[in-house]
Amino acid sequence: MAEGIMEEVWAFCWGMVPASGVLIGTVLGLTAHLRHRGVAASMSLGAGVLLSLASVKVASEALMLAGAASVVGGIIFGGATFSIANAALVTAKNRKRCGECKPQPSEAEVPGSGTSIALGTALDAVPEALILGITLRASGPDVALVVALGLSNVPEALSGTAGMRLASRSTIYILSLWGGIMLLTAVTTALAFHFLSGFGPQATAVLKAYGAGALIAMTAETMIPEAFHNEPRYSGILTAAGFATLILVGELAG
Repeated sequence: MAEGIMEEVWAFCWGMVPASGVLIGTVLGLTAHLRHRGVAASMSLGAGVLLSLASVKVASEALMLAGAASVVGGIIFGGATFSIANAALVTAKNRKRCGECKPQPSEAEVPGSGTSIALGTALDAVPEALILGITLRASGPDVALVVALGLSNVPEALSGTAGMRLASRSTIYILSLWGGIMLLTAVTTALAFHFLSGFGPQATAVLKAYGAGALIAMTAETMIPEAFHNEPRYSGILTAAGFATLILVGELAG
């Protein structure tokens, strides 16, 4: 029993490692006061990293363990799950906008929008926690995966924090929200690790494909709009650079 609890604590600690990128992004968002161009550049890099993670690592690894039909189904189902949940959070749709070109609603303008934004931000954390928990259970720590998630969390929190600040949300609200997201990510990682103990390789692969689909949908619906809004220069090459970064990290880690 004690050994099982220690395993969950171990998974929780690994979940906290990439989640620490949230804290870095939050502090930058509160102190750096970056203009939209700078935030868009960071989101472009982050989007590239997540797309690379979902495709080069997660989906390709799943494909080696399960058939194409199962992986394709998992990806589509994961993407549909995120999109449907995200569509239900109407007042949170701009939660990852820096606020300069696409403002987030304030609580005075849209009562209840703060709760919706909190739920939406929590939703964004689920795919990465699921993927990390599955990976820890199936094959142990993956340095490239952890680095990729940590890198992507920085611009996500940076952009969201900047938008919340311009929407006149308090520093306490912002720090509490992102601190809660850090804990939620780690707890979800530990829960995924715990409940997947009895799953075989094929079922695990399908779940990884499901997580990859949700991650792709999250990137497309919440990060790319900010990265490419107002057509900032070089967003395409920055996204490609982010995509290539994970390949390089994986090569170095291997």
